[in-house]
Amino acid sequence: MKRTLLTAVMLFASLAWADIGKITVVDGSATRAPKGGQAEALKVGSSIELGDTLEVASGNLKLQLTDESVIILGPKSKLEITEAEFEGQERKGFSALLSGGSLWTKVKKALGGAKYEVKTERAVAGVRGTIFRIDADQLVKAAKTGGKARTASVVRVVDGVVNVRPTDAVIKASKGQKAAPKPKGPRVQVAGPQEVSADEWEKRFVDLQKNAQVVVGIDLWEQAEFEQSAKADAFAKWVEKNQ
Repeated sequence: MKRTLLTAVMLFASLAWADIGKITVVDGSATRAPKGGQAEALKVGSSIELGDTLEVASGNLKLQLTDESVIILGPKSKLEITEAEFEGQERKGFSALLSGGSLWTKVKKALGGAKYEVKTERAVAGVRGTIFRIDADQLVKAAKTGGKARTASVVRVVDGVVNVRPTDAVIKASKGQKAAPKPKGPRVQVAGPQEVSADEWEKRFVDLQKNAQVVVGIDLWEQAEFEQSAKADAFAKWVEKNQ
């Protein structure tokens, strides 16, 4: 009985600390810190584990997950791996928290539609198999606030479809807003700029298709076509050369 229990504990420990990905490119300075542990410098071939927090001090960082999905982090980015379950090379579930900076990811489609989510303080982007970019904190001018800038998270879809919703904290903070008229009929894809109330966000996802973006902030809910300038910034150019 004791031997069986010991074996089970050892198996659980090995699964908990199993590699879930590898660093493939380090262009600058970046570190990995296991949960409750000390940060260590990353290099090509470094293993990534569940619970790790990756920080990019300068330059860019590229990693490949066990299922061959790719993540690229820009300068000043911070990413915590909060969920990572793989069976062989098949993804069963993955979630990460981007608390700063920019992330680009190419998600390999999983059998059975396994979860793949990237969260920020404001938004949750969930996909099945697609390519998208998410910036945790950007100053964005709101369409209906006289051009006043707001700090927001921006999700931009390069290919495929991404489901985006605000975090619970954003919904709670937005409760005081005046609700916009509820749309009639079933949910539809939105092609042009449109402000969405907190109540609407709470009840539905926004489905973004190729070349679309959504801005998520405390009082800013705007969907529009992909900003062309985003395709030409330094991070986008690095991704194009290294994806």
